Amino acid sequence: MPNIFCTLAIGENYANLAAFLIADLEVYRVPSVVVTDTPGVFKQFSHVNIVEHHPRHFSYHDKRLALKEALKLGNTAIFVDADTAIWFGADRRVVRQALTYEFSPGVHASRLFPAGHYEYPNIELKAMQWGLKFDRNVITYWEGLFALSNDQHMETFFVHWDRFAEEANQRGYNGAGEGTCFGIAAEAAGLTRHYTTQMTQSMLPYIFWHTRLAYDRRKAFHFKYGIKEIFKGNLNLHQHCWAV
Repeated sequence: MPNIFCTLAIGENYANLAAFLIADLEVYRVPSVVVTDTPGVFKQFSHVNIVEHHPRHFSYHDKRLALKEALKLGNTAIFVDADTAIWFGADRRVVRQALTYEFSPGVHASRLFPAGHYEYPNIELKAMQWGLKFDRNVITYWEGLFALSNDQHMETFFVHWDRFAEEANQRGYNGAGEGTCFGIAAEAAGLTRHYTTQMTQSMLPYIFWHTRLAYDRRKAFHFKYGIKEIFKGNLNLHQHCWAV
């Protein structure tokens, strides 16, 4: 299986949100991995691999655990934030193409800021103290949707990211700024960096909606959207008739 989607869902609230995402992926029979402390929420789904994880404290760096598990199952791991869903109105043909897009080796993620915008200087300073080499103009990534495709430097990449995670844990920090951490890890490891190019080409950023939709209301959300689309279609038809 080329693409394995994965997410981190710690706490009942995020498990409920992630269930919406997993249900969306189930429609297309796409394999996924969810790292969670609430495994019962996901046992109803047939294409999900549940990895039970009970951290003492939440850390954004635990996203790397989901990625590692996904890479055991496929060549490419695609991380998606738990509070995300597939856009209701997306053309299903486009969605299928996006979900099965073939990524080349390396990291695929959108840079958040232009050169010269340094969001986490404390993280950069720590990396420099460790002797890691990186270009600070290309390290701040959107961490809500990104892909890792097997590369010869993947192991070293995770070694560097693990170090950031351990350091954050030691000082009781929740790991915010993990996009900068995995950006530095990719640079320092020599992992191939594709920035936004193939991620944009894949269409994945256009089919996913970063939101907060509760799974127990999924049918209601879809029904409400469908009614709106029907009404919009009838309104457009009515306007067209008057124009004629």
